[in-house]
Amino acid sequence: MKRLLAALVLLPSMVFGQVRVDLNVKLPDIVFSTPPPLVVVQPGVQVVEDYDEDLYVVDDAYWVRRDGRWYRARDYHGGWEVVEERRVPVTVVKLPPGRYKKWKRSKKGSVVPASYREGGHEGRGHDDDHGKGGKGKGKGKGK
Repeated sequence: MKRLLAALVLLPSMVFGQVRVDLNVKLPDIVFSTPPPLVVVQPGVQVVEDYDEDLYVVDDAYWVRRDGRWYRARDYHGGWEVVEERRVPVTVVKLPPGRYKKWKRSKKGSVVPASYREGGHEGRGHDDDHGKGGKGKGKGKGK
C-alpha cells in the first residue's frame, strides 16, 4: 500500500515535467524605407535589382535563402520569419543560389542570366522574362 501511495505522489511530478529548447536563429536585417526596384526574371518571380544577394518577390512576399535556411517577409519593411523549405514557392527553391545576385535591368529589355551567357548561349534568342527587363552582372567579358 505504501508503494502505491508513493507512486501516486511521484507520478504527477513525472508526468508534468518541463522541456525547454532555445533556438537562436539570426533573422535577416533586410529593411527598405521605400519599395525597392524589382526586375521580373521569370513569370511570377521578381528580384530586387542590384542587391547583394538573391532577394526574391513571389506571391506578394519577399524570400531570401541564407545558410541553407529560407526566410520570408510580407513586405519591404522587414518582419522576417524562418520558413520550412516545403513552404517556399517551388519556382524560387529550384533556382541556383547566386543566380540573381546583383541583378540589373537590361537596356535592351531582356533578361539573360550570367550563368547562361557564360555557358556559350549568347545570341540565341534566350529571354527568361519575355521582354520584361533585367540583365545579370556576371564575370563575363569586359567586366
